[in-house]
Amino acid sequence: MEKIKVMIVGNNDNRIYEIKSLLRNDKVAFIGFSKLDENVLEKSISLKPHVMIIQCEDDYKAAIDLAEKIYIKIPGCAVILLCDSFDVNMIEKVMLAGIRKVLQFPIDTEILTENIELAHYMEKSRMENSDVSASNNMQSRIITVFGAKGGIGKTTITVNLAVSLAKMGKKVAVIDADLQFGDVNVYFDIDPKDTISELSQGNDAGDIDAIKRLMALHFSGVSIICAPKSPEYAEYVSPKNIETIINTMRPFYDYILIDTAPVFSDITMTAIENSNLVLLISVQDISTLRNTKITLNILESLQQKEKTELVINRLTKGLISLKDMQRVLNETIKNTIAFDFKTATTAHNKGIPIVLDAPKSEVGKDLKKLANYVVNTIDHRVS
Repeated sequence: MEKIKVMIVGNNDNRIYEIKSLLRNDKVAFIGFSKLDENVLEKSISLKPHVMIIQCEDDYKAAIDLAEKIYIKIPGCAVILLCDSFDVNMIEKVMLAGIRKVLQFPIDTEILTENIELAHYMEKSRMENSDVSASNNMQSRIITVFGAKGGIGKTTITVNLAVSLAKMGKKVAVIDADLQFGDVNVYFDIDPKDTISELSQGNDAGDIDAIKRLMALHFSGVSIICAPKSPEYAEYVSPKNIETIINTMRPFYDYILIDTAPVFSDITMTAIENSNLVLLISVQDISTLRNTKITLNILESLQQKEKTELVINRLTKGLISLKDMQRVLNETIKNTIAFDFKTATTAHNKGIPIVLDAPKSEVGKDLKKLANYVVNTIDHRVS
């Protein structure tokens, strides 16, 4: 049986040696330690531990920042925070950073070993469906979610699709490119410190470390680049910024989802042109169907229609049937999402995606089906 490889990180030498002395169980193997400094990530990638123990005293920020990077850079590595005392106000940040366990000194060998085994098991279970071996040669699938009208559930689908893909073990990022009124962060119940406008004002759009520092990390595993906090900051983000960010992120994520504004702006077109798949969202009303038809014609003239898939949201039994919509749009509709106002509103108000809050609901099942369809479809489109 393979031993669980454990790495220790911290700046207190006495504590590090104390932790090392506790790793006496034959189920674990100590493989190295590092100071909590600028070289720690490089050393961690080199050692590839199953479990990292971060010894923390007062500098929670450095420990949490490292945990976020480990979550992204070393899939399969579980992080345990071991400290003298713990501030309960840090619980949310610890959770969002993907830290599996928080333990306190003093601690004995048995308890530490049990928690190492549990953290390793939890992370291993999360990675069961992921192709970790391909992570160093990753080819991102870029998906743009677009709608010809506002208020039709475009962001709901983006968020839930992202979480569904993450549940499959995929490394997923979301870019909120609705620069004036984007609210992806609201659906994730996240209040971002920095947004895409801060990233675009400097020269950081091409720096993956800068991008990851700016990203918000949801407990589902989805990383988010949030829209500007106020519409006037949208002017700082150019189409070139968007393209640079996408290209910089490509080697590090399986799927990058881009939520867009319901207009044919230069930003939206940049997202569409850089995508492998465009999900065009529509609903069952004459006005939206008219706009969707116009959008399909525009995408065809721009030679972007071949990679476009229609998704009918909020489907109900009404005057306009699915057959009617297919006839009007002259397109086959393969994906529909059931209308369930109560479930969707409850999840939104909680700040919890539907596929996590109500996965067994009809709308939750439809969103999961969409994720499966996307994975199966897009793999045939990426050369």
